[in-house]
Formats: sequence, C-alpha cells, structure tokens
Amino acid sequence: MLFLSLVLTAHGAELHVDAGASIQAVLNEAEPGDRILIAAGTYEEDLSTETEGEADSPITVVAVEPGAVIITSPGEVLQVDHAHWHFEDLIFDGQFGTADVLDINDDAHHLNLLSVEIRNSGRDCIDMGAPTGVRITNSSIHHCLHYDSGDESRQDAHGIVAGAVQDLQITDTDIHTFSGDGLQLGPSREEPGWNDVVITGSRIWLEPLAEDVNGFFAGQVPGENAVDTKTPAGGERANLTIEDTEVWGFRDGVDFSNQAALLLKENVNAVVRRTHIHSSEIGLRVRGPSDVRPEGAHVRVVSSVIEAVDVAVRYEDDIEKLDLWHVTFGAAIDEMFRDVSADETEATVLNSLFVADVLPEEATSAETNAIATEEDFVDMESGDYHLSDSSDAIDRGSPITEVTRDMDGNDRTIGDAPDLGAYEWGQTDDTGDYDADTGLDDADPDDADPDSDEEIVVDDTGVNEVDTPVGGIGAADAVGEKGGCGCTAQAGSTRWTALVLVMLALIKRRRHPEPVEQ
Repeated sequence: MLFLSLVLTAHGAELHVDAGASIQAVLNEAEPGDRILIAAGTYEEDLSTETEGEADSPITVVAVEPGAVIITSPGEVLQVDHAHWHFEDLIFDGQFGTADVLDINDDAHHLNLLSVEIRNSGRDCIDMGAPTGVRITNSSIHHCLHYDSGDESRQDAHGIVAGAVQDLQITDTDIHTFSGDGLQLGPSREEPGWNDVVITGSRIWLEPLAEDVNGFFAGQVPGENAVDTKTPAGGERANLTIEDTEVWGFRDGVDFSNQAALLLKENVNAVVRRTHIHSSEIGLRVRGPSDVRPEGAHVRVVSSVIEAVDVAVRYEDDIEKLDLWHVTFGAAIDEMFRDVSADETEATVLNSLFVADVLPEEATSAETNAIATEEDFVDMESGDYHLSDSSDAIDRGSPITEVTRDMDGNDRTIGDAPDLGAYEWGQTDDTGDYDADTGLDDADPDDADPDSDEEIVVDDTGVNEVDTPVGGIGAADAVGEKGGCGCTAQAGSTRWTALVLVMLALIKRRRHPEPVEQ
C-alpha cells in the first residue's frame, strides 16, 4: 500500500513509500517542494519524472535508510525529463540490460544526484543530452559493460556520456569498470557543444576484472580512457577542469592501443591540477588541430604527479598550447614525452621534477626543471612524492603568477622561492595533514607573491585557470515511453483533500525542515 502523510513545510508535502509499494505512483503525483521518502527494500520499476520542480522547491526522492533502497529494472531504471529534481542515497541497478541505466534528457536542468550508486549497465550507466546544472556528488558509478555476443566484440559503454551539457560538476565520485570511457564529452559533437565541466575530488579507474561478467572474462581490462573530449568545430572553446582527482589503470585494454588516462582533444581548454595519474599506458594524450578537426586542445597541467606509465605525455598534431607547471614525473616512466607529428610544438615545462637519468628535451629550455632521485622524496617507493627535508628541489623554482597552491592545496611558496614539483616542502604541523586541505578555495592568481625578481611571467594561454564554477547540467535524447510499474496512485483531484485531512491531524506535531537544493 502507499502510505501518504503531510508534514507542514514552506513548500510541499512529505510523502512516504512503504516497502512493496510503487515509487512511480508517488512520482506521478509529486509537486514542487515535495519530499518523497522510500522505505528499505528492492523495487522493480522503471521510473520517470512527470513534472517540474522549482529552483527554491525541488522535488526530492531519498531513501529513509541510506544504501538500503535498490531500484532495479533490466535496462533503463530512471528517465529524468524535468528540472529541479534531487535523488539521494539510492541504488539504481540495470541488471546489465540493453539500455542506459539513467537517461537524463535535455530539460533535466539542475538535477542533483547525491550519494547514489549506479551499476550493472549493458550500455552507458548515465547518458545525458544537453541540460544545465547537473550535480553528481559523493556517488559510485560502475560496471557499465557492453559486449556484443553476436560479433564477439567489446563495445563502448561509458560511465557517463554527455552531449551539449553546460555547467556539469562531478564531485567526490568513483567511476570504474566500464567498457568505454569514464566520462566522454560530446560524442556526436552536436551544437552548441558542451562547456564548463568540472571533475573534482574524484577517482576514475580500471582494473582487471575479478570474475567473468556480462561477456567479459576475468583478468580483462574492458575500457579505454578516463576522460575523452570531443567538440563541434568552431565556436567557443569548451572549458574542462580536473582537480584533486586520481586516475589509473588505463593499459592492456581488450581492443586498444595508445590507451590513455586522459585523452584531451579538439576545441577545449583543459586544466588538470592537483591530480595523480598513474599505472597506465599513456598518462596524458593531447591532440592539436587536424584537417578534420581544425581546433586542437589547449592543455595546462599544474601541481600534479605522473608515475608508473609507459609514456607520461604524448602530444600530437602540432598542439599549440601545452603547459606543464610544477609536475612531478615520478618513477617507472619508460618515456617522458612522445611527440607525434608535432615538430612545431613547444611545450612550456616549468618548475618540474623528473625521476630520470637526463632531462627530456622538452624540459631543457627552462633552468627551473631538474632531475630528482629517490632521496628527494619522503617515500618514492610507496608513491609518496612529498619532498624530503634534504631535497635539492626546495626553493629551486621561480614564482608563476597563476600558481598559488601545491598538490595538497597548501600555499605554493613557503620560503625564499617555490619548490620544484607537485608539493611544497615546509608545511607546519597544523597544515601538514596532506589530506586535510584540497585547495578548492584557490586564491585569485593576482594575489600571488610578486616579490621575486625572477618571477616567471607566462603569456596568456587561453586556458581556464579560474576557481571551480558554480552551476549545474544534464540531459539526453528522449527515448521510449515513461516508466513505472503500472500501479495507481491517488487521483490528483483528491490529493489536496487528503493532505488537508492529514494536516489537521498533524497540526500539533513538529515541523520538518524545508528541503534544500544541494
């Protein structure tokens, strides 16, 4: 049965779904400001939104007990066609069916997915069209695996695929075990293109499968890249920021060569900062313009670590702008740089450290790059590239106006000059907790210390180095019919009559806080 109750709030009702009842029946009747609480249990439904929320009155769907509500269907589990919806503490399981688990369409603006798990898709786990202001936070997206048994071949199934989205933020989220990319932007290159995408505090990875699953065999690495960018030709450059993130496991894929953790190409400004890239065939693969794609990527990597890769940076097609500032190129790198049809490219490599016998040619034009050894780091063998007390890299750099934070988010310059590499030595006991400060409150570049006569002034690269934008995103092409289990809900004409009666019965009970859009 459906148990419906009302709590006095400024904007809507509090509705309850008991175990065994229909979630869709309540979604059909939801209005702006309503808060829908779902009891623990497994619900076999294909859900869809049916009405708009409002900016100050979103429609919220939340588990009463976090992680104890599983909504499952063989394929699509949720289709979002309307703005201002918020889903929290829910598990969406696609049973490896032949449809995307979450279908987020063009009008699904300001959708919030908070602490959700999206899993077991035979296609993409999340497919978006062109919404604005989507937020995916503290979530897990995994096992998005498409194997064509007829052709006996791997097919792309992405963790998240997004079209012309605007202002998408993916925060504190794990994306793993997919047969395409962790995040693919602009696959069909539709106008006007995507823009202002931020990945922060997240992890994107692949590992050999522990067991046979959906056509793939144990031991196989099913996917390709963590992030892949595509854009329409011409127009405004798309801004992508990846920060405080870890990316690994992009090697030995089922059908791939030149497999890269980050594949950044076409008409994009990409900033990668405070990010750890490791255990992959190629750490960073960047492409310049071509006859088919006349704009190439503009890429800046700042205060980051790259280690345990076959090739650290592969740059192609005379890419115009490639900045590598305060990067630690760590142990187990076979080849620091590989240029492919990029004779005209001059990478700007500054204040960086290389665990190598000799500096690569790309790093010799600046005096503030240096070779490092194991003694320069706290524990290189275990992957800790904080500088040791005796490191020769301390105070060896020159200030770069745009760089104010190290990889921990601490001040970039402590002492007479900035240190080389990703980390700044000399944090006090109070700020030495390397996991405490992510640096998301980066100071404006204009606030950087300008005191040194040897300050490096870098020409404007056109790469977005601003603070994390505030906004949202979401959408995908509308597909199929609306979901639901076919159960009936209270008729709209009687809804408010019932609510008024409940209100009178509850008038002396405490008020619940108004739901807030996350």
